[in-house]
Formats: sequence, C-alpha cells, structure tokens
Amino acid sequence: MAEAAAAAAVYEVVETTAQIGVGAYMVAKPTMPLKATFSQIVTSSDDDTKLSLSRSGHTLCIVKNKAYLFGGETAAGKLASNDIHAVTLEPSEKGEPDYSVVPAVPDVEGGKVPVARRGHAACAFNICVAIFGGIDEGGEVINEGSMIWLFNAGKSAWETLESSNPDTGPQARRDAHLFDHQNSLVLYGGYNVAGESLKDVWHLDYMSRNWTQLPDAPISTSNATLSDGNLYIISGEGGISGDLHFLPLTAKAAGERSWHNVPFPTNPLVPGPLARTGAGLLPVSTGYGRQYLLYLFGARSSTPPEGNASTEDQSEHESKDSQPQFWSDMWTYQLPSSQPQLKPTTNIYEALKPAKIKDAIRGALGVDDGKHSWGEVEVLPPADMESSGGKVHPGPRASFACDVMKDKRTVVIWGGVNPKGDREGDGWMIKLE
Repeated sequence: MAEAAAAAAVYEVVETTAQIGVGAYMVAKPTMPLKATFSQIVTSSDDDTKLSLSRSGHTLCIVKNKAYLFGGETAAGKLASNDIHAVTLEPSEKGEPDYSVVPAVPDVEGGKVPVARRGHAACAFNICVAIFGGIDEGGEVINEGSMIWLFNAGKSAWETLESSNPDTGPQARRDAHLFDHQNSLVLYGGYNVAGESLKDVWHLDYMSRNWTQLPDAPISTSNATLSDGNLYIISGEGGISGDLHFLPLTAKAAGERSWHNVPFPTNPLVPGPLARTGAGLLPVSTGYGRQYLLYLFGARSSTPPEGNASTEDQSEHESKDSQPQFWSDMWTYQLPSSQPQLKPTTNIYEALKPAKIKDAIRGALGVDDGKHSWGEVEVLPPADMESSGGKVHPGPRASFACDVMKDKRTVVIWGGVNPKGDREGDGWMIKLE
C-alpha cells in the first residue's frame, strides 16, 4: 500500500503544479499521429474446401497467445466448417504448434456443438471464445434463442451458456457485436430474421445467467467496440461529418446509464475518417493511461445494409457493380486518459498514469490535450523488407476479422473482401507506437 500511497501523493503534487503553470511534463509532445508497422503472419491458398482460410464474415478472437478463427464464407462461396483454426501469435514454453485445426467436439459426451455459420458475433471471454447468432448454410438467421456458445480454449471443446430468462433475452440476429465486460457479456445491434436493423443493447451476467436490456443506441451501425467500461459506436453522414456515440456501462444505477454523443467533422480542414461499412473498430493504448479507438479499413457506404444483405454481402455487391472506394487507411480517436489506478501490485509509474498528468498540465496551460479528436495513423516501412516477401500492407478491404492483443497496442487482422470482390486469406499483425 505504500507504493500506492506514494503514487497518490505524487499525482496530487503534479496536479497542483499544473494549476500554477509550472513544470510542463512533456507538454509539447503531441499525442497523435500514432505510427504503425505491418508484418504478415501467413498467406493461405484460395482452395475450395470448407477449411480454407480465405474467407469473410468470420471472426478472430485472441485468447492468451493464440488467435482463434471461426466461421465465415470461403473464397469458393462455401460456408466454412465449424472447426476452430488456432494460430499461435507468440511462442510459449509449451512448444505449441504455430497452426492447428480443432474439430468441433462438445465438452461432455452427448453435448452440442455449433453449426457452421457466418455473420455471427464473437469475443474473447476469460479462456473462451464466445459466439452468438449468425447465418446458416441456407442463408437464414440462426435461431438459438439467447444462448451463447463457448469454445473453451483450455479443453479445446464447446459448451453452452444457457440463459436463466430466455423469454426476455435478445432475439435471434446476425451481424451483431459481442463484448467482454467485467465477467459479463454485452451484445449490441445487428439484423433480425426479417432483415430489420437493431439498435438494442443487452447485458448478460455470467454468474446469474440473467439477461438485462440496457438503453437502446440512437442508431444502428456496423462499427462498435467497448473500451474502459464504455460502449462506443460510430456513425457518419456523407463526407462532412460523423458522430461518436457512447454508453457508460459502469454507472452505479441502471437508471443513470444514458447515451452520449460527440460529433466530429470529416473534411479537409479538420481531417477525420469518412463513413464506411465492414471496418474494424478496436480499443488500443500506447500505455500509461493513454487510450484510443482504432478505426481501420472498410468499404465506402452512404447507406447501411438493408434487407437480407449483410455487411460483407453489400461490400461484395458494391465492389462488383458500382465500384465504390475501399479504404486502406487507419485512424485513431483519442479518448480521455484513464484515471490513476492505486493498486499495491502495480509499479508506481504505471499506477500514476502519466497521460492523465500530462493532460492536466496541458489544461492548466491552455494547451489542447487532443482528446475527442482524430488522427490518421502513419504507416512505417517494415524493419525487414526481405522477410515481407514484397508485400508490406494488406491493402484496402472490408468484412475482415480482427482483435487486439493483451498489450493493447498490437492488432491482428485476417481475411476479408478486397475491391475486386475476392476473399483474402492473409493474416497480419499491426504494431502501434
């Protein structure tokens, strides 16, 4: 506790110093743009089997040192199998294989396993991969009630998370978003069996197995993520403006939870990302309390998908017919820096959260702290050009799968649809600094 107390004392001193305009702590150093380095993990062949890793509408979830890929539609237009593909991202003492295919088996004899699907929602949840909803082989929304599938990475087997109140849980859907939040799951949006867009938000408590509905989002969108206890969604209108909406999930009382809106311009005078669909939106950090949202790639879209056309269906249709622009850019949105965490187990520098201190000093000196602003990520050349095989960037694409590693500054992406409408089979690591 002594270290935590020291951290609190130092933080108070620096805050006071900032208020009197003395002692600028790295005030002049800008917080953006961030820089990114790409490295290719592997490229798979465009075979016509259900095990092909050239796919879209799939998911990638990182549990410990592995990326787990599930579902989607292959390059041959076939629904991928219900096997799990595991890619080792970092070596471990166990000497695990770099890549393996795990057949779908239940954790108990006679148990159930999920059917093959695409357009499902997924997230890493403890040592599991959680799956909800999606589209089956016949192109219909899978109706499994409010049940969650759990792939236990420790057992390499499937189990189910059944709701204690299935009649009041979320309805069947596709293209939704699922997030882990403090030993619970949060589900947002998607499209129902009739193809109608949804903007509802649900919370599933893992211990009680009870679903609770949270306030509906102001809009339905394909871009959503969860960071530091807030659910974020992005919407855009044309090429002149956009909105970041967020819902705090950590309010003490359910009645205190409400959506907030932060508009942002997207024009040559104040640069920002243009409206897009099939993009990636992830929470990232450069350490010490500095938090961002990373918004990457996607296809240009003036209207959200309608009817039974999923995000990936729309991307492919547009790429072949109207030839819209696919994006290869990446943007970061700077969030408010996180509060100091006074924990006896943390070192004083990490507990202090210098980003919060720097922002306090900037505010005291009348300098913009950069929060609630966009910056385009600067792409750096790879350290080893020869090992990249000539390709140093995945190129424009949409409907890919992505997740962020434990360090919060390394992003992994896989597959997707390119501007020609072809499905990609490559995996990439993106390191931010």
